[in-house]
Amino acid sequence: MIDGNLKLRKLNDSEDDYKILEKWYQEEEIYSHFEQRKLNYKEVKNKYFPRTLKDAKIPVYMIEYDNMPIGIIQYQLINRENKELYNINSNNSYEIDIFIGELGMHNKGIGKKAIELLSKFLFKKKKAELLVMCPLKENTSAIRCYEKCNFKINKSFKTEDTIGNLQEYLLMIRE
Repeated sequence: MIDGNLKLRKLNDSEDDYKILEKWYQEEEIYSHFEQRKLNYKEVKNKYFPRTLKDAKIPVYMIEYDNMPIGIIQYQLINRENKELYNINSNNSYEIDIFIGELGMHNKGIGKKAIELLSKFLFKKKKAELLVMCPLKENTSAIRCYEKCNFKINKSFKTEDTIGNLQEYLLMIRE
């Protein structure tokens, strides 16, 4: 998927891509909102290798700006458990996650552009009925970005994060 100087390319099962992800997962600003802890190379590879496969349930795309990797964006079909948590009845709904790993590339509109590109793909090619994003309630910069992409706050909910701490998230929906 390409839009001008922005490209979303499938994450590769390569040392280069895993090392880039490992670097980003050392940044507190990234891991505190996405994984809640630093990930080493082995943990990154274990997490992301299944997402590089052809039939991955969570396809991941490297966000490249001017041919430089700056972040990732991924999507997944919302499962039954999350449909209940989100109170969604739609059968063809997708959740999107994104982060811009290169801190110097924050607040430049690139995340918005990447979300728009992936949203267009999901609505047209995957026939999505609605899209969901679930930022931490305290992640105000992400929330502002998602609102610029026409996601509306539906509700807040509490659930455990990736390390078992109870966190408050916002359910943001785009139809």
